[in-house]
Amino acid sequence: MIYLQIAWVCLKVGALAFGGGMVMVPMLEHDVVLCHQWLTHREFVDAVALGQMTPGPLLVSATFIGYKVAGIPGATLATLCIFLPSFLMTLAASHGLDRFRRNVHVQAFLKGVFPAVVGLIAAAAISIGRTSLADTLTVAIAVAALILLRFKVDAVWIIIGGAAVGLLAYR
Repeated sequence: MIYLQIAWVCLKVGALAFGGGMVMVPMLEHDVVLCHQWLTHREFVDAVALGQMTPGPLLVSATFIGYKVAGIPGATLATLCIFLPSFLMTLAASHGLDRFRRNVHVQAFLKGVFPAVVGLIAAAAISIGRTSLADTLTVAIAVAALILLRFKVDAVWIIIGGAAVGLLAYR
C-alpha cells in the first residue's frame, strides 16, 4: 500500500510541476507532510534543501522522501515516478514542438499556468521561510542574499557566504 501511495504522489507531482523544482514544493508538502505525515515539516525542508544543493533538485528531494518512507525500494520508486511524466511528455512533445508553440490552445494554457506557477513558487518561499527564518541572523542572511542578487552577484558566492556565516555563528 505504501508503495502505491509513494508512486501516486510522485507521479502526480511529476506530471503537474510546471515551472521547475520550486513549484513542486507546496504540492509535495501537502501530500508528504499534511496528508500522509510521512515527514515532519523540518524533515521536508531538509529534503528540499538537500535537493537544492545537487543537480536535479526535484529528483533528489523525491528520492530522499521515498527513502525516508520506504527505504531503498521507496527511493527507487519515488525517483522513477517523479521523472516518468516529464520524460513521457518530452517524448510526446519533441515531434511537434513548433506546432505546439504556435497552437492557440497551448498558448492560452500557458497564460493560465504561468501565474499559477508564480503563486506556487511564492507559496514555496513562504513555507520554507517559515522554518528557515528562525531568528534575526537568518532573516539578515536572507535580506542580504536578496540585495546581492539585485546587484547580480553570482548565486554561488551568495550560497558560500551564507554557509560561512552559518558556520561561524551556529557551530
